[in-house]
Amino acid sequence: MVVTPLGALFIVNLRFRLRVEPMKLFTLNRLHAVTAGTDASIADTAGGRDVLVTISIGEILVQLGLAPVVAVIPGLATALGVSATDGAWILTVFILALAGTLLVWGRLGDLVGHGAVFAWGAAIYAVGAGLAVTLEGFPVLLASRALQGVGAAMVSGNNLAILSRAIPERLQGRAIATVATASSLAAVLGAGFGTVAIALGAWPLLFLGPIPLAIWAAARAQRLPVLPADRPRVRVDWAGAGLLVAATTLLAIALNHPHGTTTETVMPLFHVGLPVMALAAAVAFVIVERQVRVPLMDWTHLRSRTFASAIGVNTVLHLTMMSVMFLGPVLIVQGLGYSNTAGGVLLVVVQTSMVATAYLSGWLYDRTRSGWIRPGAVAILVASFVAWAMSGVSGSYGGIMAFGLLAGLGSGVLLTVNNTVIMGSLPDEYRGVASGMLETTRHFGHAFGITIPTAIMAVVAVSVTGGAGEASTLRWGFFWSCLGMAALSLAGVLLTLVPLRRPKNDVRPDVPVLSA
Repeated sequence: MVVTPLGALFIVNLRFRLRVEPMKLFTLNRLHAVTAGTDASIADTAGGRDVLVTISIGEILVQLGLAPVVAVIPGLATALGVSATDGAWILTVFILALAGTLLVWGRLGDLVGHGAVFAWGAAIYAVGAGLAVTLEGFPVLLASRALQGVGAAMVSGNNLAILSRAIPERLQGRAIATVATASSLAAVLGAGFGTVAIALGAWPLLFLGPIPLAIWAAARAQRLPVLPADRPRVRVDWAGAGLLVAATTLLAIALNHPHGTTTETVMPLFHVGLPVMALAAAVAFVIVERQVRVPLMDWTHLRSRTFASAIGVNTVLHLTMMSVMFLGPVLIVQGLGYSNTAGGVLLVVVQTSMVATAYLSGWLYDRTRSGWIRPGAVAILVASFVAWAMSGVSGSYGGIMAFGLLAGLGSGVLLTVNNTVIMGSLPDEYRGVASGMLETTRHFGHAFGITIPTAIMAVVAVSVTGGAGEASTLRWGFFWSCLGMAALSLAGVLLTLVPLRRPKNDVRPDVPVLSA
C-alpha cells in the first residue's frame, strides 16, 4: 500500500485525541519547558485546533514543493528531455523564490494580516503548480516553479506569526512540535510519493498532487484570526527584497551555467559579468538595509559571536543536507545505473534517520547541555561525505546507502541542538529576529546545496579526459562534490567551537527546538 503525504494530516488530527503522560516539549518563541499533561489542550482553545491544522497544511505544502522533486531529479529530467544539470533548476528556482521573498511576505503580513497573505500564498502555490503542467516548454516550467515558490514563501513566512497569535503561550510548545512532526512526515512521504510517480511514468503528479491541499489551505485560511485594528503599521522593504533575490539568483546562474556547451565568447559573462553583478546587488542590498527603518535583516545581532556562528552552522547544515538529497539520487540513477526507485529509497532512508535522531538529540541536550554534541554531529557529516566520495568512485550502492544513513543521523542531531543555540543566543524580545534568520539561512542553504555541487560536477565533466564514459565522469564529479561538502562541513566544525554565551537579560533555561 502506498501512503500519500495526506497521511501526515491524519497524524495531526490524531494528536488531539491522545492523552499522554507529562513530557517536556519544545517551544520556539519562549524557550521554556511546556508540560503536556495539563488539563488544557489546544483543542480546547477557541479556534486552536482549526488554526493548527491549517498551519500544518501550510508546512506540508512547503515540503511537497521540495521532497518529491529532489528525490527524482534524474528521472524527472529524463522525462522532460533535459540534462540532470538543467533538471536541478526545477528545484533551485523554487528554493530561490522561497528563500528570497520569505522575509518580505512576513513583513507584509504584519501590514495587511498574516491570514490574508497565507491565503493568497496557498492560492498562488496552486496556480504555479497547475501552470507547471498545463503550459508547454521547460522555461515556462521553471517560471511556474518560481511562482509556486513565491506562494510557498507567503505561507511559510506567516505560519509562526499566525500560530503564536492564536495559541496560548503555555500550549505553543505542543503546537510547534505538532507542526514540526507533520512537516517531517510530509518530507518522508513526499520522497516516496515522488519516487512512485516517476516509476509509474506520471511526472505531472509531482505538481498536480499538492493542488487540492493548497486549495483546501486557502479555504481554511479564511477562518484564521485577523489582526487587531490598532496594530502598528510596518513598512515593507520592497527594494531590499528585490536586491536580495537579484543577488542570489545571479550567483546561482553564474555557478550553474552549462560549461560544456557555452561558447568562449559568452563564457566571460558567466565567469566575470554575472558574479560582478551579483556582488553589486549584494552591496546595494546592504546599503539599502542600513538606510531603512525596518530592515529585512537586523545585522546588529550578528555582533553576537554565539548567534553569528550558530547561523553559520545552520547554513552549512542545510547546504550539506540538500546536497545529500541531490547528489545521492543522481549518482545512483545516472552513475551506477540503478532505477529511480532505488534513488528514492535513499531519500526515504536519510529523511527517516533525521526525524528519529532529531528528538533523541533534543532529549540528550536537554539533560547534558554538552558543548560537544554540535561538533560531534558536524564531524559525522565530514566523515560521511569522505566515505560517500570513496563509495561513489568504487560504485558501491551499499556504501552510498550506509553512509547516507550516517549523514542523516548527523544532520538530525545537529538540527535540533543548533536551532536551540540560535533561539537562545538573543534576548527574549528578539526571538522573532532569530527565527527569521534561521528560516532564511535554512532555505538559502537548500538553494546552494544544489547549485554548488552542480557547478563542481559540471567543471569535472569538462576537465575529465581520456575517453571516460558518462557514468564514470559523473562518479568523479560526485567524488569531488562530496569532498567539497566535506570541506564546508569542516568549516562548520570550527564554527561550533565558538564559545556559547547566554544573553545578559535572559535567565530562562533553553530547551531543544525542532525546525519544520
